[in-house]
Amino acid sequence: MAKPTVGFIGAGHIGSQVARLAISCGYPVVISNSRGPETLAALVGELGPRARAATAVDAAKASEIVVVSIPLKNYGSSTRSMKPCRIGTSPRTCSSVRRSGLRSWK
Repeated sequence: MAKPTVGFIGAGHIGSQVARLAISCGYPVVISNSRGPETLAALVGELGPRARAATAVDAAKASEIVVVSIPLKNYGSSTRSMKPCRIGTSPRTCSSVRRSGLRSWK
């Protein structure tokens, strides 16, 4: 059975590290940032063939799991346009992630 795609809204320290972890566990990822997918070419190249870049809305639409790792001060303005993407889901925020807490992804 194929693993679900994990979308990342935010490709900074937290988003990029959790994306690396997801890929190491066999998940495909779609990663985005506020500057546009073209600015993520180096990160996507580093992550490998299971990664691709997209806009935040496209990352949310293409993913069964969405990780939002942006500064809390930007949360409302950055996620407002994503509301129609996932009806019936609850957003979760990441302020810090420990690798040991994500081992269950395997």
